[in-house]
Amino acid sequence: MKRTLSLFILLLSLNTWIAAQDKAPGGKVLDAASGKPLPFVTITNSTNKGASLKADADGQFALPTAKAVLTFRFVGYKSQTITFNPGQTSLTIRMETEVSGLDEVVVIGYGQQKKKDITSAVSSVSGKEISELPATSINSALQARVPGVQISSAGYQPGAGTNIRIRGINSITQGDGPIYVVDGVILTGDIREINPYDIESIDVLKDASAAAIYGARAAAGVVIITTKKAKTGRASVDYAGYYGIQKIVKTYDFIDGAQYGYLRRLAWYDESATGWPMNDPETDRKIFSPVELKSLAEGKTYDWPGAITRVAQQQSHTLSISNGIGKNKVYLSGNYLNQDGIIKGSNMKRYALKANLESAVTDKLTLGLNTNYSHIQTAIVSNEAYYAAVTMSPLRPIYDSTGKPSIEIDPSTGNLTTNNALSLALDAINHRIDDRLIGNMYLDYKLLPGLSFRSNVGADIYKNQQFEYYPRNTSAGYLQKGVAKVQNFGYRDWLWENTMTYDYNPSEEHSLNLLSGFTFQKRRQEWNFEQASGFPTDELTYKNMNLATRRDYISSDYFNWATSSLLGRAIYKYKQRYILNFTARYDGSSRFGAQNRYGFFPSISGAWRLIDEPFLGVKFKSRVSDAKIRISYGVIGNQDVSYDKIFSQMNAATYPFNGSTQSSGYQIGSNKGNSALKWESQHQFNTGFDLGLLNNRIQMTFDFYNKNIKNLLLQNTLAPSQGFDATMINVASMNTRGMDIGLKLYPVKTPDFDWQVDLNWSKYKSKVTALLPGRDSLSPYLKVGEAPNSLIVDYVFDGIYNKGDDFKLNPTGRPGDVRIKDLNNDGIINQYDRAIVGRTTPKAWGGIWNYFRYKRVSMTVFASYMYGHDIYNKAYMDYVYSDGRKVILKDGLNYWTPENTNTNIPRPNAFGSSTRTLPQGSSSFAVQKGDFLRIRNITLAYDFSPTLLSKLKIRSLNVYAQALEPFLFTGYKGTDPEIGVAQGAYDIYPRFRTYLVGLKMGL
Repeated sequence: MKRTLSLFILLLSLNTWIAAQDKAPGGKVLDAASGKPLPFVTITNSTNKGASLKADADGQFALPTAKAVLTFRFVGYKSQTITFNPGQTSLTIRMETEVSGLDEVVVIGYGQQKKKDITSAVSSVSGKEISELPATSINSALQARVPGVQISSAGYQPGAGTNIRIRGINSITQGDGPIYVVDGVILTGDIREINPYDIESIDVLKDASAAAIYGARAAAGVVIITTKKAKTGRASVDYAGYYGIQKIVKTYDFIDGAQYGYLRRLAWYDESATGWPMNDPETDRKIFSPVELKSLAEGKTYDWPGAITRVAQQQSHTLSISNGIGKNKVYLSGNYLNQDGIIKGSNMKRYALKANLESAVTDKLTLGLNTNYSHIQTAIVSNEAYYAAVTMSPLRPIYDSTGKPSIEIDPSTGNLTTNNALSLALDAINHRIDDRLIGNMYLDYKLLPGLSFRSNVGADIYKNQQFEYYPRNTSAGYLQKGVAKVQNFGYRDWLWENTMTYDYNPSEEHSLNLLSGFTFQKRRQEWNFEQASGFPTDELTYKNMNLATRRDYISSDYFNWATSSLLGRAIYKYKQRYILNFTARYDGSSRFGAQNRYGFFPSISGAWRLIDEPFLGVKFKSRVSDAKIRISYGVIGNQDVSYDKIFSQMNAATYPFNGSTQSSGYQIGSNKGNSALKWESQHQFNTGFDLGLLNNRIQMTFDFYNKNIKNLLLQNTLAPSQGFDATMINVASMNTRGMDIGLKLYPVKTPDFDWQVDLNWSKYKSKVTALLPGRDSLSPYLKVGEAPNSLIVDYVFDGIYNKGDDFKLNPTGRPGDVRIKDLNNDGIINQYDRAIVGRTTPKAWGGIWNYFRYKRVSMTVFASYMYGHDIYNKAYMDYVYSDGRKVILKDGLNYWTPENTNTNIPRPNAFGSSTRTLPQGSSSFAVQKGDFLRIRNITLAYDFSPTLLSKLKIRSLNVYAQALEPFLFTGYKGTDPEIGVAQGAYDIYPRFRTYLVGLKMGL
């Protein structure tokens, strides 16, 4: 009886204990997506290693009895580390799946696809990769990261934009830049207003098949930007900030004041038929100003470039708050960026706010809101300032006796001889204010299983104000007694899109995704400008235009346009390895006349996932982890055409009277409208493959493309009897072929040490195939068979004349002058002796990215390169050809003399010489190779350990030091081979390198 009672009590106690275990507070591990328990998760206690354990079959585990740092690991899921504090009675861990490279989601037009299912040419960059390079704009963060994408700077002033080109030249005379799609809102122009830290991913649609869903806007490619949203089941606060300094990358090595004085004297001595005596006081008074003579006597040299440049500061701070717990997801962020320019007086401040909200109202209905607001203030320095500094006489004092920037009056004109660079930088005003709001509201509704509807309303509202004032100590404002300019520009862009998506999966072998939709977009744009001069004082600047005595110029502009479109797409998969994609878009645009207002843009693409074929065998698949072949063809259009080309225009007729401009009515404009204009169209073929080896330790992507671009717009000259000079017509065509290669390597991948290498290489070749009927050339720079707008045309430099040479081509020339080739052998040097002396299109370009990690220390080294192109370095030619006025480089000291004949530098000559009849300052001498390798980024970072972070109650902490563009390897003799490609290598604003320290912290 006692035994029975004891057994009963034991069983009752055991049952009570088991029940208590079921109800007692404890921990559990769940799948973040489904909410289902994860069985037998490994849990490591780094605080007390002997206390490590595993979750049970239901994902439950016992809580520690003391404070602990727990790490949860499960195959196929991301490991997660948390800090457990005593007193917690429950703990829920939600683990996210570890997405393999092939299962990564790529954003395509109006949808998403797994990377392994992509049939066209699409490249992606993650937000993490972008945040590793503290760029002030998204385009600069993409530089040399994506195969086929070429990015050049529009300048290095703070806030300067960038030029982006996808797969080469896409138009001859019209817009050539891609469109941007930010959270479903279609944008054009620059996107510097968006904070790079708010980016979740960027996907670049490069071929016609990928971009055809955007139809008439996609001829130059599509850049899809997805911004961050709150993560499901997670709340966080994150901070990212950095502080740095900027220094000039490269400066010229100029001669000093004494050398300058000698060369200037020599130029006038050598140039005069009778010879002006060297070091003669009377001669010196003719060629030097009094202040220059004083500097010569005192042995002074003034560093003008150094006077207007500085070590500039830059800082950025971003704070974001995210809450994905519950049905309502909230992501908020704010950013402050302050960048001083390396030229004094230049600066840019950006204030940005971001809000992404999403609410699961019901199981079927989801509502969302995305907004991005930015306010940018920019102080711009005149493009003439740096050029004025590097060409200023080193004998001229920077400041006058009162401490103000010096000025010098030319008695023959009554105006300033030259601009004082400091006056342009510090006294001239060019302030710009930009406000931009980008946002959209969307509704997702699940109508039936697999069938969903989405409505998206977006807006892009932009306002720009620009205020300029040139005071009396600048050449623009001296005689005019001050010049003021006020400009206002703005637009409102509205978008409404409605799409239906249907997923049909009748079996494991077949799947079908269908998309249909309607879109409508409208823009209203306004611009006005006023210029006035003759102010009583410089103190008021542009703030009271009514005080001006002259209204120099007033103009305004207004236009609006609209587009409407139907779109559709079908993606069919068979056995998960044969994939077909059909896309079509029907666009209508008010930019064109009624007969050509609509265009149809279809595409077809396919992919064969060869790696999934059973016949390949286990041995092959043990070495080859991925193999896919892609092929596509599509037609896309370009509607980025000036809105006024279909209309004939009238201009205001004016005449001068009493010192101002008077109106006398209107006159017929020079261009005749053409209502028959239609879309520029691009027909593109693309084929490529994706390959993975050794468990994807080696990944390669290859694409070859061929683009035939038709109906390109050109100006056609009209007979005078028509009353117009010209009209725009669809007539030209061109072809572009190229290839893109991307390679990703993981040479070392261990728990303690990682090494990853990303390489990309791209090239293309463009040529014009047709121009106007019967014409194979419209200018020296636009010819059939050549790439448009990429030729350098000039006289051919043929060395320096020496004593005893034949001077029949230059009868007034002398030994030491430049010799030009007589290409047509007619005995005369004229415009018919100009030839193609260089090409600005590179043969290839690309990037090299290396990432190293040893435990918690990581290092990134990123480089870009470009080769096979020429730059017309006119600045270098001017700075080594001494004309008796300009400062010259030390290279120019190797000038021709009777004793130094083995040189390409001509003898010094006086400014305004009448003895030189040949174009000395214009020849192929200025053409230089633009090849370069630039180290863009070196970053050293450290991630703090979870043990320390748990004590600080911080989720993550990363500190880093970074050098941006620290090294440049090139044979180019200018300051920057990249700006030379875009702007002809003249010194406008110098490039800088940046050294900074930063911190990223998560709570």
